[in-house]
Amino acid sequence: MTIKFTDSFEQLKSKLSSLGGEWSEESQHKKVLRIEGGVLNWFTSTGTIQFQGKSPGLEKLRNSVPHLLYPNEFAELNNTEALVAASDEAVSAQESSATSTIESSYLLNKFSDTELVIGIVNPVGTESNRVLEPLRDRLRIFGYQCEDIRVSELLPHPSSQQDWYIRTTEYMKAGDQIRKDTGNNAILAAGVADQIKSRGQRGCAKIAYIVNSLKHPAEVEYLRRIYGNGFYLIGIHADVLRRHNFLVADKGVSQAHAEELIRIDEDERADYGQKTRDTYHLSDFFINFGNKNDYIKNTLQRFLELLFSNPFRGPTFDKFAMFMAFSSSIRSSDLSRQVGAVITANYQIVATGANDPRPGGGQYWTKINPESGEAYDVPGGKDYKKGSDSNKLAQTEIIDEITSQLMKSLAADDSERKAIEEIVKSSRLSDLTEYGRVVHAEMNALLSCARIGIATDRATLYCTTFPCHNCAKHIIDAGIERVVYVEPYPKSSAFELHSDAITPKTESVDAANTTNVLFEPFTGVGARRFLDLFSISLGAGSKIKRKDKNGYILEWDKTKAPARTPLLPKSYLDVEGAASEIWKSRMG
Repeated sequence: MTIKFTDSFEQLKSKLSSLGGEWSEESQHKKVLRIEGGVLNWFTSTGTIQFQGKSPGLEKLRNSVPHLLYPNEFAELNNTEALVAASDEAVSAQESSATSTIESSYLLNKFSDTELVIGIVNPVGTESNRVLEPLRDRLRIFGYQCEDIRVSELLPHPSSQQDWYIRTTEYMKAGDQIRKDTGNNAILAAGVADQIKSRGQRGCAKIAYIVNSLKHPAEVEYLRRIYGNGFYLIGIHADVLRRHNFLVADKGVSQAHAEELIRIDEDERADYGQKTRDTYHLSDFFINFGNKNDYIKNTLQRFLELLFSNPFRGPTFDKFAMFMAFSSSIRSSDLSRQVGAVITANYQIVATGANDPRPGGGQYWTKINPESGEAYDVPGGKDYKKGSDSNKLAQTEIIDEITSQLMKSLAADDSERKAIEEIVKSSRLSDLTEYGRVVHAEMNALLSCARIGIATDRATLYCTTFPCHNCAKHIIDAGIERVVYVEPYPKSSAFELHSDAITPKTESVDAANTTNVLFEPFTGVGARRFLDLFSISLGAGSKIKRKDKNGYILEWDKTKAPARTPLLPKSYLDVEGAASEIWKSRMG
């Protein structure tokens, strides 16, 4: 309903004086009345009156203002009758709810009391309680009971509870052994599911299971298969120096043992070993531990508000730009990995990149025959059209050559060849990247700017993976002032080679007073859940509304807010049956 008042402001105040409240008259173009959380905006140039804000003031303004201004046209709403009607509707809703099923509630978008499973991935030496404690506190504000599931409790107890190094290494070895013995890298995730299954009331209770912590990508994949979109993975980032200092100063670990733990935890060579680095980048939400406690708390609050359907939380530019970097990565045809990058200036994306080359610049796009509609790729263009990964083949040739020379020098026989070859493979030779055909995503984005004459001085580069040292030197020379990344890349020696030009962003770094390129880990919603949490109608999340039928904003109540992607304790067959019952009941 649109209302206009075209007389003077003094007359408006006089007619509404019985309401009380406080007027704000600072603006020449708009006068504002505030009453008990409700807001009336009167635009002086058009006479339009607009209502917004929260109850009970909002309802008071909507119900009273039209009648006070135009008593002959609008009857004042009888609040007693309205309350009685609302009470009757509430009783009717309760009766309906008592007979409804979980499946029908889900189909009617009324299923709100859902369980959540929240996985945590963080590297060894991270002070994870600085994140877990505020996470639990804020979940309780949303009406959730928190249940901790510790993955280490699934393993044999270590021989020492006092020596932190011994206890941690024995847990690591025990996890490796159970994965190796069972031939199942996700076996500990199955143990987590067993622990959750044994806990209390199940199905439609507001319980959040916090799984601390996951160490292998297969565990994440397994939990996502079980719990679908009701599973969220939070990745906690802490830089190596901070973790090393924590292990030495707070846990009493020696310098050598701290280095050993960090190396093993990031990526053991064996397939069944810990692979925290590869697990981290699968996260749905990222938190940077280099920030202060208040920042961490507010970041968690923002994530939970998105999870619980706050319709007014939009992405920051950093989150949008990183989503676009991941979107760019999917066009890569590299045989090993898909990496994406974007360059931005003045909050605008000016170039994109992916790890894939083409004559003339850019990527080999899949093409469509305009006559037949058939999709095809240029012969000899993408790596799969050539049949092999050139970098991997070169690595294999070099390893084979060194192995043969070592065998000759050591006068070794053929029975020793495999052992020597494994030693060579375990060296940094396996980290060589320069024999690949692809242009790295960061370089691809920089070259795109060069081709069309876009300046990169003081620009920001967002990339899905930490830049390699070859890309880093070009990023520095291009004048990029800030790099934001998600996935660590241990093969890179960027920090060591360019310590004079690159600074990792931490609490102690004053970004405003450094001329170095700032490298910082990404914080916020990951690409895989971007549409689920930010779009009001796309993605797997339920649709949300921002306004009522009259155009007024809807109030979001955190105590009643439903999860955007509820964890339904039913199969699709159960939901299908509920849909059939709804059809029969409505159609007779």
